[in-house]
Amino acid sequence: MEGRKVYLAAATLRPETMYGQTNCWALPDGIYGAFEINDTDVFILTARAALNLAYQHLSRVPEKPTCLCELSGYDLIGLALKSPLAFSETLYALPMLTVLTDKGTGIVTSVPSDSPDDFMALQDLVTKPALRVKYGVKDEWVLPHKVVPINPHS
Repeated sequence: MEGRKVYLAAATLRPETMYGQTNCWALPDGIYGAFEINDTDVFILTARAALNLAYQHLSRVPEKPTCLCELSGYDLIGLALKSPLAFSETLYALPMLTVLTDKGTGIVTSVPSDSPDDFMALQDLVTKPALRVKYGVKDEWVLPHKVVPINPHS
């Protein structure tokens, strides 16, 4: 994929929350692929999502996704990412066991301030060193994210 722009293609129904994005989630046992969108862009997502995009003219070959290589969710964990709307300069792909690969793209943006599922999954990684070890998650990928409490009396 050298010389191409590679995107971890996350789907969201709430783009207005992307300012609070702390990471992306992938299903560790999920099957993903690197699919050609055109001559320069490659999206990493599930084959089902790539097929749906191909029918929307987002495939180098119309209506036929072209997979350059297959990847597992484990391959994605730890990827350093840049999200155009996030405050953090670098985000990481982290494991989440409840990601559905038959919805969206199988890659999920994480905004713990707006999603209880995201909050709990991130807290599990923060508070359970054994979980980080199991999935090869480095401390610096999760420990800097502190919850900002909101005081209802101010």
